[in-house]
Amino acid sequence: MKHIKLHIIACLALLILLSGCKTNKNTFIHRGYHNLTARYNGYYYATESIKEGEEKIRTNYKYDYDRLLPVYLVPNNETAKATFPEFDKAIKKSSNCITRHTIKDKKKGTEITTAGRWIDNNWNVIGISHFYKREFFSGIEAFEYVIRSYKSKDKYKALIWLARSYNEIGAPSQAEPIISLLKEDKKTSKYAKKQLPALQADYYMKRGMYKEAEDALLAALKGGDAKKSKLLTILTRPSKKTRARYNFILGQLAEEKKDNRKAIQYYKKVIDLKPDYEFVFNAKIKQARLFDIKSGNIAKLKRELLKMTRDVKNTEYLDVIYYTLGEIFEREKNEAEAIANYKLSVKNSTQNPKQKALSYLKLGEISFEQANYTASGSYYDSTMITLPKDYKDYTIISKRKETLETLIGYIRTIQREDSLQRIAKMSESDRTRFINKMITKIEEEEERKKEEAEALQSQNGTLNPNAPAPIANNGLPTVSNGQKGEWYFYNQTTLSFGLNDFIKKWGNRKLEDNWRRSQKALTFENQTNPNDSVADVATEGTKIKNTNNKKSVDYYLADLPLTDSLLKRSDKRIVDAYYNLASTYKEELNNNKKAIATFEELNNRYSDNKYKLSTYFQLYRIFTSVKNQSQADYYKNKILNEYPNSEYAQIIKNPKYISDKAAQKGEVELFYNDVYNDYSISNYSAAYNKCNEADAKFGKNDFSPKFAFIRAISIGKLKGVDSLDAALKMVQVLYPKDDVSKEAQNIIELIYNSKHPSEATGNGTSTINKTDTFSLDLNSQHFVIAICPDDAAIANAFKSALADYNNNFYGNANLSITSSLFGAADQITNIKTFKNAQEAIEYIDNLKKDKTVFSGKVKIEMFTIMAISADNLPKLFRKKQVSYYKPFFDDHYK
Repeated sequence: MKHIKLHIIACLALLILLSGCKTNKNTFIHRGYHNLTARYNGYYYATESIKEGEEKIRTNYKYDYDRLLPVYLVPNNETAKATFPEFDKAIKKSSNCITRHTIKDKKKGTEITTAGRWIDNNWNVIGISHFYKREFFSGIEAFEYVIRSYKSKDKYKALIWLARSYNEIGAPSQAEPIISLLKEDKKTSKYAKKQLPALQADYYMKRGMYKEAEDALLAALKGGDAKKSKLLTILTRPSKKTRARYNFILGQLAEEKKDNRKAIQYYKKVIDLKPDYEFVFNAKIKQARLFDIKSGNIAKLKRELLKMTRDVKNTEYLDVIYYTLGEIFEREKNEAEAIANYKLSVKNSTQNPKQKALSYLKLGEISFEQANYTASGSYYDSTMITLPKDYKDYTIISKRKETLETLIGYIRTIQREDSLQRIAKMSESDRTRFINKMITKIEEEEERKKEEAEALQSQNGTLNPNAPAPIANNGLPTVSNGQKGEWYFYNQTTLSFGLNDFIKKWGNRKLEDNWRRSQKALTFENQTNPNDSVADVATEGTKIKNTNNKKSVDYYLADLPLTDSLLKRSDKRIVDAYYNLASTYKEELNNNKKAIATFEELNNRYSDNKYKLSTYFQLYRIFTSVKNQSQADYYKNKILNEYPNSEYAQIIKNPKYISDKAAQKGEVELFYNDVYNDYSISNYSAAYNKCNEADAKFGKNDFSPKFAFIRAISIGKLKGVDSLDAALKMVQVLYPKDDVSKEAQNIIELIYNSKHPSEATGNGTSTINKTDTFSLDLNSQHFVIAICPDDAAIANAFKSALADYNNNFYGNANLSITSSLFGAADQITNIKTFKNAQEAIEYIDNLKKDKTVFSGKVKIEMFTIMAISADNLPKLFRKKQVSYYKPFFDDHYK
């Protein structure tokens, strides 16, 4: 009988458990079953998954010790993916738990929030998992649901994580009222009290309120309640790793305030906590960098750092140690030792690209201060290769790098043209003998490198046996009078590194031209026109064979200025480079000494150069600024005596000349607007009379070309086509370099074609010279040409930006770029090759929209950009006038 009763009881218990799965009954037994299962089945295992994910984040987190460390460890978009499995598992566990164990009202079907004790916990788990997956808005929805729906203490946990979410998405202003609520609510949970100081620290740091952040971190180190007993503080304070991070942040905040002594104390606390070695090492490095070299034992500190280089644990940190030693020597004004240690830092930087960039940056800064701009430019270029774009001074460093790159370009132009001219002045036999010696030297160097590569291959077997040996750059020798010559761009000091050494220093780089540069500058072809034929060269006096054989004498003769016209072009490039170089020294680098020397060298070498007056004025200004009155007076007198009517002379005579002229310009501009208004409403008689009045009233001014053009058009409207033609030709005579001259030419051509219809094609292009008639074939190969003023600063900047643009957006198109002079005052850049006109036009449309190409000095208004077929390009080059081709382009391509 007893056994029968037990059996019945067991059956009843089983029935109760089975019925407990129902979620529409709110009884003691049902609540007990669902709460028990929700806690120990769903919530427990979901929480374990979150712990696993958080541990993986802590283990894999990469700290940047040069920036303020984060209060919380949150993965970025890339590293978050590694923890998706853990947090997805947590979401799935909690979601299933909520679905199966949420007790609902039988009639309404809505949740009875007071029935389930662990459902809100599971919602928090879902929100936290979305937070770590960086799905912040999904997390915010979950936290807001908990806050809105439940009255338990877990809503305070949701409030903490909601505020963290707002901080993380860059909306700390939305976190502020939540923090205030948590501070004022006396019923706050223990969890919230413990977490609130860290949350406040995170909030203040994101707002840049470092003093308040410091106070909050100190509270966080004590476990959130400053009034707790010492024992309770020990029991509730954060983990040792977290305390180490908080102390490190406090040290960084003290550094921000320039309180080095306090910072050193905090870094010592980090070391005393004995966290991971990476933290200990960086705390020691921070202490070393903050060491007072005047009052402390600096020799002992250096010995300790050198001792660290011998510790096997520091193998991967050698670059940081040598960098720190370099900083110490630099603070001691020992530049030689500083440079040596920065170079050791670069050499040993194999896993930390940012540190390598910072070491190169230090070398660049020292070279810059020493006015060794060529070396500085190379170091800055290396810096930009691996410097993170979010580095605090990235824009400033990039700007200096660009300035140095431009300056070095001017220096190399002078060196190159000097080299070419010196070789050109040799007798033919001496020149041939010299080039043959250099070819022999190149061959010997190639053979040496090949032997080195083979030897290295036999040692480690890592080199590609089919890879060609590195060869010298194409170029001509730099020759000094009476001294041994060297090819200018054949760098004899370049070594053939093995593959392993290359990867160690530069990383796994793509094999391509200019592989070392952060932004691929252009390697331009000959400076002569791309359509100059062998016959064209021969007409100037010397016929040179066209060859691509770099072991041939003719290959190197091609660039030599062997005729008077080529020599003049070479001299022009030297003069322009000298002037731009001096201007860069003065305006960009504030190096008056270098600017003076360069301006004076220009005038000494080329006494009648086109910049002579401008250089006198620049030298006058520089000597005045450095208070060298005798030299300032010397150049002032040269301007007043040699150029008495120049604008510079007027400025010297009348200090208010510029302001007076600016006021006059304002008056002229108002008058011009009045003239233009008459012209635009077809009141040509009034416009014509006012243009004549402007000449009498204002004389020559910045608006004179515009007045002349409107007067010419008005004459045409009032007196007919013949008068218009004559007036426009006068505009071209008076203002040949102004834009109005191009507009005048377009109208003159239209007038001619209207008078000679038998000599015009359907597109209106004159066919007086049948060989120069443009042909239309939109399906043939096309080029894109960009014509701009012959200003080295503009043209070089445009070509460099264009190279980057092509590399970024047309990397697979194999586009090449050449440039040359175009007429007397312009440069033409040729981008080739496009399959047809459609591709060329699409390229032009995209290029014109790109704001990185057309920025700074490079303004789109300065450029005429057109598509042209391969057959038509030589015809355009024969005329060297934009207006000759533009009407044809406008009619058929636009």
